[in-house]
Amino acid sequence: MRALLPLLALAACSSSETPLTHATSLECPAPGALPFRLSTSGFQKSTNQTLASDDPRNKDQASDTLGNPSGASASVYLGDDQQPGTTAIDYHGLKARTAPANGYQSTALISENVSLWRFDAAATAWKSLGSAKTDGNGQYDLPSTGFIAANGEPVYAMLEADGSCAVHYDYLLAPGSKVVVTDIDGTLTADDGELLSQIASITYVPKMMGAADQLMKAWANKHYPIIYLTARTHVLRAESRLWLDDLGFPTGPLITANGGKNDDVYKTLWLERLVQSFGWNIVAAYGNADTDITAYENAGIAKDHTFIVGPMAGSRGTVAIANGDFTAHISGFVASQPANQ
Repeated sequence: MRALLPLLALAACSSSETPLTHATSLECPAPGALPFRLSTSGFQKSTNQTLASDDPRNKDQASDTLGNPSGASASVYLGDDQQPGTTAIDYHGLKARTAPANGYQSTALISENVSLWRFDAAATAWKSLGSAKTDGNGQYDLPSTGFIAANGEPVYAMLEADGSCAVHYDYLLAPGSKVVVTDIDGTLTADDGELLSQIASITYVPKMMGAADQLMKAWANKHYPIIYLTARTHVLRAESRLWLDDLGFPTGPLITANGGKNDDVYKTLWLERLVQSFGWNIVAAYGNADTDITAYENAGIAKDHTFIVGPMAGSRGTVAIANGDFTAHISGFVASQPANQ
């Protein structure tokens, strides 16, 4: 009888575990019950548990990587003075929280366990890509997984303390690939002020420019990758990705700023990476600000493929999107474009 006691105790412990789901994807940042077992649970530091309880607004960051297959690539965190290289993809991110009405600020979750997960459709199984611990700034790096996700395939960075997640994407396209680039604030959102309202309230959903989601879906349905190039800094990655996902915008790399450079300079830098380093062909570029027009011009994007919405619509030789609505543009210009092969 005594020999059976450990087995009975183990069975009782196992039966108390939350059952695994059959999900093949997760809804970040709070996916609920998981389809796989994390190695650890509970916060490693009591101060982090208090922080997550008192300041529940998620401020996690997760890198996207853009580039060529077996060629040059760049993380969105690449330094402004650095060039794309051929090193392995580094899954870099940050785990942090803040108060519900304090979207510009964040407090790092230090010394917490993070693991990377993906669903392997061929094997119909979830697989772990590795684990790390957040540093003194709440950041983690997994630079040597050897894994490159298929374009648009999510790689989930799990905070093991509470099972929350953020999503990494890799987008590696051959030179010559045709892509669409768009700003977010005042271009996809109704105006630049929508971001300020979102920052001030965890529940506020920014209003959308007329048919902006349908515009990007129309391009995606023709198999054009969508690249979101915003002047928002990395601290707003969580809000930005959540808004795009919740409103049904096509998944695509989200390029956010390191900070420290003017918007037109930063956007020019990234557009030159796309065009010169990766050899991509930008077939349409969308924006609303003079800095957008300048950056698109600096990158050599034709004015008749530069579409501007809002008060500056049509300025400096660009094509105007009238009345803050993309509907006519979709049925006209986008509908006339060939499918991307």
